This record gives sequence, structure tokens and C-alpha cells, in this order.
Amino acid sequence: MNHRVSKLVREIAPLKQQIIDHKVYASIKSLEDLRIFMQYHVFAVWDFMSLLKVLQSNLTCTRIPWFPVGSGNTRYFINEIVLGEESDVDLYGVRKSHFEIYMDAMNQSGADCTQIDNFLNELKLNYNLEAALSKTEIPSEVREFVNFTFEIIQSNK
Repeated sequence: MNHRVSKLVREIAPLKQQIIDHKVYASIKSLEDLRIFMQYHVFAVWDFMSLLKVLQSNLTCTRIPWFPVGSGNTRYFINEIVLGEESDVDLYGVRKSHFEIYMDAMNQSGADCTQIDNFLNELKLNYNLEAALSKTEIPSEVREFVNFTFEIIQSNK
């Protein structure tokens, strides 16, 4: 492993440990607990893709006519993440986004997809995030999480 990668691995080790030790893992004790977790976590899976797409839009060229934008290494890094997130391979060798694979897992586990389905259907109707969130029966914490992500997106920082 090259020196820069080794240094980065050492620097993020405490953060990685915080993720590993997160209390959510101790909270999921049954299949029903997992189903409930997935029912709400799917919103984070979905909004991550929106965050990733704004990074791709800002740090690579996604417009016509095309021009090289920024660092080639940054473009490669972002596009590599997009490739994996948008077109991975599921259990059956079918290309799907991680969101679609997550939805498949929810269906397979018996988790309730009603809220995310309603939210996405509403969002597709008018492309108004706030309206879609308000018309979907979800806990305020989920609404706040998605709103926070989109505040970051809209801040362009």
C-alpha cells in the first residue's frame, strides 16, 4: 500500500471504529427490528444518491458540450463512486443501483416499502421535495435528515 493511502487509513481509523461501535448495531436484535430500521434507513440510501449526483455535477462535466473540469483524479474518484452506486451487480448478476438492491432486500425481508414508494411517487409528480416530504407519512427525524442533506446540496458547499 502506498504511503498516502496508509496515512489516510490511519487517519480515518478512529472514525471507522465509531461507525463499527454505533449503537444501531446493538439495537437490531430481530428480523422485525431490521425491517423497521430498513423502512427508515432507505431514505438515507436514496438521498445519498442525490448528494453523490450533485458532486458529480459540480466536480465533473455532465453538460453538453463537454469540457474537462477540475482534477482528473477527482473526476475519476467521483465517477468511480457513481459507477459502483448506480450500476452495481445484484445477487443474480443484474445491474442495479445500490438503492434498487436495498429495495430488493427490503422486499425480501418483508420490510414495509410504502413510505419510500409514496415519497418517490409524489416527488416524481412535481419534483418538489418539501411537498413530497410533507405528503408522506414519515417520522420527523427522517424528514429532518433528508432536509439536511438537501440543505447541503443547495448550499453548494
